[in-house]
Amino acid sequence: MKLIYSKKCEEYWSEGHPESPDRTRIIHEHLKEKGFSFTEPKQASDRDILKAHSKSLIESIKNNSFFDYDTPNIENIYNYAKLSAGAAITAAKLSKDEFAFSLMRPPGHHAGKNSLGGFCYLNNIAIAIKGLGERAAILDIDLHHGNGTQDIFMRDKNVLYVSLHRGDIYPGTGHESIENCINYPFYERVGEKEYLRTVDEAIKKIKEFNAKVIGISLGFDTYKKEFLAGDRGMNLELSTYKEIAKRIKQLEIPSFAVLEGGYHEDLGLCAEKFLEVWE
Repeated sequence: MKLIYSKKCEEYWSEGHPESPDRTRIIHEHLKEKGFSFTEPKQASDRDILKAHSKSLIESIKNNSFFDYDTPNIENIYNYAKLSAGAAITAAKLSKDEFAFSLMRPPGHHAGKNSLGGFCYLNNIAIAIKGLGERAAILDIDLHHGNGTQDIFMRDKNVLYVSLHRGDIYPGTGHESIENCINYPFYERVGEKEYLRTVDEAIKKIKEFNAKVIGISLGFDTYKKEFLAGDRGMNLELSTYKEIAKRIKQLEIPSFAVLEGGYHEDLGLCAEKFLEVWE
């Protein structure tokens, strides 16, 4: 198993914003204590990014000429976003030989072809999947719907996008399935049993698709201690993440994961439970 991480992803922040350096720092320090080792990523190129995003979006991030209430306009943010995307590319390439996890920020699944938002500037997992150019499935288990990923891959017959999410919170999308985009919206705190039942349905869809690689948008904001969603969380246990990982591994398809959301103090424990299946 390979873990990709750079301390550079901790260099930027916006005061009071939940998408802070603490997110990756907590996970990195915990996993390091547990004996996990890490590989340094390289930045994605503009050519890599253009496979998923428009030139106008890239230019707006480069020039800091954008405004989004949730997604701070921070100096040099394009280079940080390129490094996060580059880590996802590395994870995707490594997955041919072993499971890989990109532990980087900013996250990405809300960034569409020509839009940023929801703390996301570039869509890391979409850039990585586009770079592989193989028949692929994306399993998104973040609390929020990956509207950006759906936007990028809508009607792409080579990619299956499957998302489990709350349907009554940001970004307000993913209420129904559309062609190759399979959505499982929840409207209550379902807990482990019901969530895993739905994961089993999602895994069945992925198996039927005959994907050559699986990319996982790995959000830990579904955990029971997540504060950002208030009473609209998913109420999952630590054990849930291990059970999800087991189900993915049983498919015996090359897989990699990219960090998405999660803003609580138990992020390291959640990541450990998910990753220990691949040790």
